[in-house]
Amino acid sequence: MKYAIIADIHANLEAWLAVKAELTKENPDKIICLGDIIGYGANPKECLDEAKVSCDYIIAGNHDWAVCGLFDVNSFNLYAREAVEWTDGVIDEKHKDYLKRLPVTLDIDNFTCVHGSLYHPDEFNYILNLDAAAMTFANLKKDICFIGHSHSPAIIVYDENGDINYIDSEVIEIIEGKKYIINAGSVGQPRDGNPAACYCIYNTDEKIIEIKRVPYEVHLAQKKIIEAGLPHFLATRLAGGR
Repeated sequence: MKYAIIADIHANLEAWLAVKAELTKENPDKIICLGDIIGYGANPKECLDEAKVSCDYIIAGNHDWAVCGLFDVNSFNLYAREAVEWTDGVIDEKHKDYLKRLPVTLDIDNFTCVHGSLYHPDEFNYILNLDAAAMTFANLKKDICFIGHSHSPAIIVYDENGDINYIDSEVIEIIEGKKYIINAGSVGQPRDGNPAACYCIYNTDEKIIEIKRVPYEVHLAQKKIIEAGLPHFLATRLAGGR
């Protein structure tokens, strides 16, 4: 089985369409979205409609829940709050009803999916260090946990000795007896210094997970954000992958 794992589209239609074109070539059996389809970008309705058609499974992100009142926006920074308020006035009630029904976790095959962390998944905690990773490993019943949320791709391994470490690689072979947290990065707003859209492929037959990148028309996404009246910072950060 070949899975495509995507996360954090954030209403960036240009980035999503670039990834979608690559996935046509990849020809995965299933596409899984780890949440935050909306927020920050200028095309929330279009990205929601695209994701609903293209993805086989979708779970909730904090922005998805915030726009329909299920998550407190007071935990967001100013730019994120402004984007939520703008998105709330743009998307339809049918979109909000759909977002309200999204689960926060998903178990498939030998892996679990969550937007942030398995430690209180409905609180959308970040995994930004090994201590936070340990809390998700403690709650992980499967071999692998795919996450998004931080917008930075990462691979973290829990080995047979109980040690937890980052792996500096974009490709990893799944080894029996170890557990893994894989951050699939962000389609629409990468924050690792690389502006290219990010996604992940998991081939269960070959036991290989690969983090991949694809360039997209950043300038067009920026132009749409500015024309929509969203904060300019949300546009300028795209070019630097921040």
